[in-house]
Amino acid sequence: MKQHLIIGDIHGCYEELLQLIKIAGITDEDQIVAVGDIIDRGPDSVKVYDFFRNRPNSKVVMGNHERKHLNKVLHYGQEIVKLQFGDRYQEFLDWAEQLDYYYEIPEAIVVHGGFENGIPLEEQKQEVLCASTAGEKHLTKCYGTEQYWPEFYTGSKPIIFGHHVVGEEAHIWPTNVYGIDTGACHGMRLTGILLPEFKIYSVPASRDYWDVERYKWQLPVLQHKTWSGFTFRKIEEELEPFRNSPREDVTDFVQKMDKWIASLLVKTPEMLNSIQQKAVALEHEHRENVNRITHQLFYSSLIFSARKGSLNDQTLQQTLTTPEKWIQLANELQIPVPTYESIVN
Repeated sequence: MKQHLIIGDIHGCYEELLQLIKIAGITDEDQIVAVGDIIDRGPDSVKVYDFFRNRPNSKVVMGNHERKHLNKVLHYGQEIVKLQFGDRYQEFLDWAEQLDYYYEIPEAIVVHGGFENGIPLEEQKQEVLCASTAGEKHLTKCYGTEQYWPEFYTGSKPIIFGHHVVGEEAHIWPTNVYGIDTGACHGMRLTGILLPEFKIYSVPASRDYWDVERYKWQLPVLQHKTWSGFTFRKIEEELEPFRNSPREDVTDFVQKMDKWIASLLVKTPEMLNSIQQKAVALEHEHRENVNRITHQLFYSSLIFSARKGSLNDQTLQQTLTTPEKWIQLANELQIPVPTYESIVN
């Protein structure tokens, strides 16, 4: 008889995945179903992806972490995985886009993170099923903060879900809901339920992978950010968590970034003076056509501010919000400024 092994959040824990499949006695004829969040945090997201992509009789339900990648909501954990995939990242996105938000078999319903009681399965909100931030907020609005959605489930078919770490052992609610995220990527356990008998299998994680990975990838993630296109405020926000890193190479990078930004902003007086001179020159050279000529410049607003006498440090920084814009205008005005590469690399 064909069996189904439903596995909790794998989060890149490839070795534990193989161990779990082995102890559950899964054969090629059996189906393996992941509740989502097969990537991020652990060390082997690409291997886990390749396993499910290439193995027949496999199914992955959309998790909030897959959806983060699809929606380009890349926090630190997603930035690490993007680097791990490298040139194959778009391939992963194309695959993830085809994932279903739920999977129903005769014995159970499998979702990643949530279920709104009383709503037919096919009418459930996608954000609820995959436990995105919006979905979590929706369930909180429905049930409050003191109780969890499994407590309200009244359906006849069991639901198996992940997302919420329930401890080192699977948690079974009296409402016939099974929580099987047992924190594998945090050094706890990877858990699966074998259907149709609902037998629980579990293997310990060999270490706290996320603690190791988030330390290991600090510098590569920083080096691959598109700093020139970030606003100055975003640059400061992105650097802040790394200022007290125990890694010397990371704090050295942050210091170089500070030096680069300072070397741009120190040119403020010179740039203001050059813009003022440019405004005067345009007025002198073009007279009645000066407005039409000025509008053709990408920094026309600064020229008009200079002509009105309102050009100052604040106006300049509100207009040139990114290093990229700052350098573009500096080059236009023939003011030498250092590039990111000349300071940081």
